[in-house]
Amino acid sequence: MSAQALSIPQEFPSNLRRFDIRRDLNAVADLVELCFANSLDADGRLYIQQMRDAARSGPLLDLAASSGRTDLPLNGFVWQEGERVVGNLSLIAQRHAGQRLYLIANVSVHPEHRRRGIAEALTQAALQDLVARGRPKTWLQVDADNPAAVELYRKIGFRERMQRTSWRLLWQPSPNLPETHARPRARKTQDWARQQEWLDANYPADLRWQLPLEPVALQPGLRGSLERALSARQIEQWSAVQNGRLLGVLSWQSSAMEADHLWLAAPPKSEAAALPALVAEAAQRLYSYRPLSLNYPAGRAVEALEQCGFRAVRTLIWMDYPWKE
Repeated sequence: MSAQALSIPQEFPSNLRRFDIRRDLNAVADLVELCFANSLDADGRLYIQQMRDAARSGPLLDLAASSGRTDLPLNGFVWQEGERVVGNLSLIAQRHAGQRLYLIANVSVHPEHRRRGIAEALTQAALQDLVARGRPKTWLQVDADNPAAVELYRKIGFRERMQRTSWRLLWQPSPNLPETHARPRARKTQDWARQQEWLDANYPADLRWQLPLEPVALQPGLRGSLERALSARQIEQWSAVQNGRLLGVLSWQSSAMEADHLWLAAPPKSEAAALPALVAEAAQRLYSYRPLSLNYPAGRAVEALEQCGFRAVRTLIWMDYPWKE
């Protein structure tokens, strides 16, 4: 066990207890909405509404929780003052590469109760719980614009692994795209080897469990076709080429959420040339003008994305807990 794990308190403060889905779900929805009001997008607001709807469902909530077939927070901790929940942390179980891992999420403290060590106590309680679960891989995401939270997690022992920016594109009637010598065309089978290489670089395996990205659904051939058919996802893909050289590949993926997804496979040196051609092709080929969401490494292709009409929504720092060090 690491030195950090050894320092985890063995007993909870009296105000701290385990999350009870029947008792706490509605109060946690209110708290998360209050604390993240400035950063909630349409999908976040939908998630909170789903929490409130579930809280009113009574016995059906117990059934969903027992089956595990729900996106609702099922585990975690709350901090209570009197009858009021003023702090929350959710522990969300995920599976990746055949192993279970956990995401620490929805860490929120009511503004009137901050700077009392509540967030730290909740996080230490979560780590103590994860020790009992065998110290599985443990991740969290923190807004880059929240330096106090970043410093707290570093103090506890989390380490930064990557920074990712979420971009949003709202279609304009006549988009004014930068000029480029690249030309778009449909993605071809021979493009897949480079596309897969660039996807692995831009969307590392360590973060795919948190993204609706399945590279197998993007690959050409029978296996990709079967994966798309089984998942009921619609996918369109375009390549940008210049003088016969592949510059990048853009994949569009339908979504049941507020925005459809884009996945950009391109190396840093060709992003600026590839993006205008790819976005122009997408604008012509997509039959739907729903908002588009692109998750991309922070600091990459910023000017090119902005010139193509994308707006940066937020940058998250991905951190994990080094149990084995």
